[in-house]
Amino acid sequence: MQNQACSATGRAPAGARLHLLIGTMLFALVACGGLDRPDAAPEAGVSEEVLRTLALNALDGTHVPQNADALFDLIGPRISALASGDSAQAFAAGRFTEYGLERVELEPFELLAWDRGSASLEVVAPLSLTGRESDILSLGHVGGFDVEALLLNAGYGTAEEIAALGEEVQGKIVLVDVGSPPEYGRSVHRTEKVTLATDAGALGFIQYNNREGPLVPVGVATIGDYEAQIPAVATDLATGQWLLDAIESAPEGVLIRLRVDNWMERTRASNVLGEIPGRGNETILVGAHLDSWDLATGALDNGSGSLAVLDAARALAAHVRETGERPWRTIRFALWMGEELGLYGSRAHVEDRVGDGRLDRYVAVLNLDVVGAPTGLGAIGRAEGAPFLSRVRDALVAGGFELSEEISTGGGLYSDHQPFMLRGIPILTVGSRQRPEAAGTGHTTADVRSVIDEPGIARTAAVSAALLWAAANEPDLGMRWWTETEIGENLDRLGLRDPLERGGEWRWP
Repeated sequence: MQNQACSATGRAPAGARLHLLIGTMLFALVACGGLDRPDAAPEAGVSEEVLRTLALNALDGTHVPQNADALFDLIGPRISALASGDSAQAFAAGRFTEYGLERVELEPFELLAWDRGSASLEVVAPLSLTGRESDILSLGHVGGFDVEALLLNAGYGTAEEIAALGEEVQGKIVLVDVGSPPEYGRSVHRTEKVTLATDAGALGFIQYNNREGPLVPVGVATIGDYEAQIPAVATDLATGQWLLDAIESAPEGVLIRLRVDNWMERTRASNVLGEIPGRGNETILVGAHLDSWDLATGALDNGSGSLAVLDAARALAAHVRETGERPWRTIRFALWMGEELGLYGSRAHVEDRVGDGRLDRYVAVLNLDVVGAPTGLGAIGRAEGAPFLSRVRDALVAGGFELSEEISTGGGLYSDHQPFMLRGIPILTVGSRQRPEAAGTGHTTADVRSVIDEPGIARTAAVSAALLWAAANEPDLGMRWWTETEIGENLDRLGLRDPLERGGEWRWP
């Protein structure tokens, strides 16, 4: 089957068309003209000295500050399918080309785009509570609504709490804490809560922050490719507490009017891809989502991960250029769009490659979403990856990087590793910690450059570059694809069955 990229067409912003043309021509010369016969697998992996030197060189030549200047100070928030998102795509494609990556391309996909309009909350009764202005923001994939209904305290909005309320939810606007019960064992995503409330017959949904201060945490209301069926909004802790107190003080009930008016349209955005071709026919992928929410500059979520991917690409391309070495496996770099609206870019990338077998080339995937200073290495649900990861860790520790001896095997959902993980592909991780100032700033007006740890991001980029080079040259990572049965068994073991079932993505018995 002809490689899709050989004939791909799609909308690209004017500033990115040159990069798209160059990337398509490069791809055509190699992919459409035929690859050389792949080399045999190496007999041994990369030495610790090479990994250590690579990481230190990456750190010494970091471009994190320069790229932060462009992403945050010039482009700002990066909204999929809007002008700011197009600018970010063009910038990333330009950087990949400048750094010397090959097959640089914009990979278009369809999505339900969304842009913020107005949102308001008004207390209609009792009269003693009317007249107060509330800080309300709409969640994503919410269109236009004007509803009036009684307010209902639904706790954290978990399945158990909604079920316990029973028919009381019907016809109400539910009020929930943005967090999860301390004893629950996992976080409950807002999309789960909106879905549960909708299915129970609620007419509206309000989540309030659980942190002091004026911050209002937003996010998409539906994880699927569809509009929310009810108005779903967010507010700050003070407003949430005021509404809770109002419910307690008004036995006859609190009647509120919730109005939202947002723009949505089915259109296109593009992932940005580039790679260092390998001598074999297998691939290691590293990705981060380039898009952000609109309230600030998206510096933490996920400018931090985008900066790390860009810097790892620069460092590895420089290593190849300076040493003349080529990895055995191709190293592919991806900056995803559409993540914040439902993992659109990474889902499309996976689905496009399932049908023609190209996905089978992926050996492992590293996802960098909200990063700071590196703390350790891991692989989601895969203790068998510890020997390989420990060797990489030891090489980096010898170079002065502080990394935990523990190899992490935990992990969750709702980021761009998810489509790959649901296919059974090994997912690598680089753990990190953020500055204290970053706590609670994601998806709010406080997600700005001053809260991120740029030196820490540079160190995570250096660690990631070494990990990718090791993975691209290791004869056997010790981790294979899970079979279809094993995928279900391991996701269940990781505690992910419940949220996947609620999201309509559980396909196992």
